[in-house]
Amino acid sequence: MTSILTKLELLNQLEQFNQLPTEISRHRVLNTAEAAAFLNFSVVHLRRLYRSGGVPAPIQLSARKLGWRAGDLIDWVAARQSRPVTA
Repeated sequence: MTSILTKLELLNQLEQFNQLPTEISRHRVLNTAEAAAFLNFSVVHLRRLYRSGGVPAPIQLSARKLGWRAGDLIDWVAARQSRPVTA
């Protein structure tokens, strides 16, 4: 039950994030859970992509905590969507 509440809280934060002016929202730093929710990934999948260099480089917030600039993630998603699919 706690994981559902946590996910709902994250989604609520992301809705508030979408209401910010564009320039401010692009500079916001998302923690790992927020970045994963923003990308619609699990935290585990985001960490795997990070380790393999598959997502933009995060910011080192402390010795053990990483954060991602929202603008970097937005640009990364846009670049992936504009790329042709190869079979």
